[in-house]
Amino acid sequence: MALTTSQKDKIISKLKEVSSGGCPICQSRQWTIGEEIVTSTTVSLGGTTAIGGGPIIPMAQIICNNCGFVAHHAIGALGINLKDQ
Repeated sequence: MALTTSQKDKIISKLKEVSSGGCPICQSRQWTIGEEIVTSTTVSLGGTTAIGGGPIIPMAQIICNNCGFVAHHAIGALGINLKDQ
């Protein structure tokens, strides 16, 4: 699912509100928000991959423009509702 401009603006606003530093790798403060929502695949303690059966946490990708470091942020914690356009 693609993020809308409004959703990206909310992500930027929230991250500016709570962030006190730059990229943990290179200290740059120049970021790009990925276009799509992503999720992780869950893995059991025994190493079994659960595709389509585990909990899903929708995340935004925040990408450092300098070194390419990618941070994932749970969009629910950022106040983003996927139903809002």
